[in-house]
Formats: sequence, C-alpha cells, structure tokens
Amino acid sequence: MTFVKRLSGLLRQAHGGQAGPDPDALSRIPDDRLAAAALLVHVARVDGRIVGPERLALVLLLADRFGLPDEAASAMVAQADALDREVDGVSGLMERVGLGGDEADRTRLLGMAYGIAAADGLVGEFEEDLVWRMGRFLGFDDEAIGATRAEVLGRG
Repeated sequence: MTFVKRLSGLLRQAHGGQAGPDPDALSRIPDDRLAAAALLVHVARVDGRIVGPERLALVLLLADRFGLPDEAASAMVAQADALDREVDGVSGLMERVGLGGDEADRTRLLGMAYGIAAADGLVGEFEEDLVWRMGRFLGFDDEAIGATRAEVLGRG
C-alpha cells in the first residue's frame, strides 16, 4: 500500500469514514462524455460554487453537444458533479478528454469551458486561469486560446 493510499485511509477514518478524493475514480468513468461533463462542472465550481445560471448552462450545453434530452443532460450534470467531487484535481480528467480528440473536438471543449466560465456573467480570475491551462494542456498556444475565448465571449 502506498503512502498516499494509507494517508487517504487515515483521513477517511478521521472524518468518520467520509471519503475524500478517490484516486481510482477516473478508472470508473464509463465514457469520455462524463469526463468532459465533470471537467466543465469543475470549471463552473472553481470560483467556489455552482450558481443557477452555470447549472442551467451545463445542462443546455451537454444536451446540445451530446444530443440528450434535458432530463438526461440534467442527470449527467448530477453524475459529473459527483465525479468532480471524487476526483483529485483536473489533470486526469483533462488527460481523459483531451488526448483522444482531434483539433476540432478540443477547440469545441475549450469553447464550452469558456461558455461555462462566463455563464454567471463574469469570467473570474480562477476560471480564466483554469480554462487557459486547459487550453495549453489541450495543445493550443496563447493565440489559439485567445481566439477561442474571443469567439465564445464575443470580445477581442
């Protein structure tokens, strides 16, 4: 047993068995769509909480992107929310969704992230940083990230 797993177990015991981040959560994700949804939930939550407009934007974006009825998209947001709480950090989620897609898919994902970040009317500093880092991880340079940001947010 690794030190990290032992420490996680001790922390769970100290908190009455409440689980913290689960290092094996990524291996249990059924498909890349849920991983992408969890990544977008993380963007919405990075400033501390998910407000109504962000939750609605998540449902509408997922319904549109994956061709889901609103009820199914809402259920996916709930699953993604739970997954985001289980996963320790977003790098695993980014690897899961970012390395398999072509450039158009990666650009679409980056645009969706900017759309979620702006859903509450303001792209905060933490959201901006997270989405920019996502863009870099997805293989885009600053110019391409800026162009996607400008296209989604309608600003230069």
